[in-house]
Amino acid sequence: MQHPLPPRRVQLTSRVHTRMRRQLSRLAKRSALALLGTSLPLTSAAAFEPEIQPLLVGEADARVHSAERVEGEDGFAIARLRLGARAQLAPWFIAVGQAEWALEKPVLLDAYAAVRPSAEWEISMGARKTPLFASARDDVVWMLPVPERSMVTRAFWPSRDVGIEVHRFPTPSLPIEVWVRGGNGSGNVLGNDNSDYSIDARLDAAFGRALPTASATTLLGLRLGAGVHAEAAEDRPGVRATTADGFLFYRSPTVFGPRRVMEAHLVAFAGPVKLTAEVTYAHESRARDTDGNPATPRVSQDPINSSGMMFEVAWMAVGAWRTPGVWPTSTGSGPLPGALEVAGRFERIDLARGASDVTPGGATAGAAAVRWWATPFAALSAAGYMTYYDLPPIESPETTYSLIGLVRATFHIPVPRPRS
Repeated sequence: MQHPLPPRRVQLTSRVHTRMRRQLSRLAKRSALALLGTSLPLTSAAAFEPEIQPLLVGEADARVHSAERVEGEDGFAIARLRLGARAQLAPWFIAVGQAEWALEKPVLLDAYAAVRPSAEWEISMGARKTPLFASARDDVVWMLPVPERSMVTRAFWPSRDVGIEVHRFPTPSLPIEVWVRGGNGSGNVLGNDNSDYSIDARLDAAFGRALPTASATTLLGLRLGAGVHAEAAEDRPGVRATTADGFLFYRSPTVFGPRRVMEAHLVAFAGPVKLTAEVTYAHESRARDTDGNPATPRVSQDPINSSGMMFEVAWMAVGAWRTPGVWPTSTGSGPLPGALEVAGRFERIDLARGASDVTPGGATAGAAAVRWWATPFAALSAAGYMTYYDLPPIESPETTYSLIGLVRATFHIPVPRPRS
């Protein structure tokens, strides 16, 4: 028979148990915070506060064309009106949504969520830019030295799609950047209209000022890399080329089946000068449906091959030197407020070569621009674009070249924080 403990002993035992539970609870909390700090070093968990930022980009143009009404309307126009938001709800989680409202109807651009298990790795899922071409993925289109992406990049870049992506960021100790993405490859955010998924992969080496965390005062920088896009395309046009204003001057034949796009790029920084070079090649299969029955095999046709190259140089005459993806800012000295940049671009594109039943096309183009980054949220630019056609466009058989003059005002929020 067990005798009950005296009241004083019962109180002492209860106090001991309470202290043990508190110590175990504190130990568990400390272990959890230590584990969290080890796996998620981006932001201190204790100091983190959720943040939601509105995104707004607007660009208004005044345009002049050498072939008015054929290649575009002269006068004023809205080039971009992008609305969205970016939410960082945890040190390791962000979500982005953004739409373009300057087209005939709103178009979804970005709608993805990203998880950062560590400072070097990011896993995202949703609609966003595919990784090929440094000038397309790494730089924001409204912050380029020459307004609008190059003719070659617009033609070959897979643009945006819906998929899942693994991204490894470069560090000074291991300056290698890697993207691997599986998507629908179609640009259709509502579903996959290809016969299979697409695969994108890109590998870069980045040094000096080309690193994402580099200082603007670093003298030199270099990014060198290459990427590949592979998919099985359904019936749709092959690689097509447009002017800076979106005029489609060559219509490629319909492609079907395996499609490959390969590109290599180099971005170099030397003081106030930035140099960008890109080369690309595409191999597109073709097959014709002769009986209208999708269950019967198609008749194979000659594949087509397209290629292009772009070379661009930009000089920051006034203001801080450029760093990747950062709005140019003033150094705080000089007669002109803000930053002033002068840039030029040369490019060549060859389209739909190698098929006996297809008339190939192509063009040689050049552009020059002056951009005044007046404040941390507004800029004014003037640019000229010249394109010489290998084959006159069907809308204007007597036209052999295109000339576009552009004056553009750009504004955006949020205002970027200055970089040290």
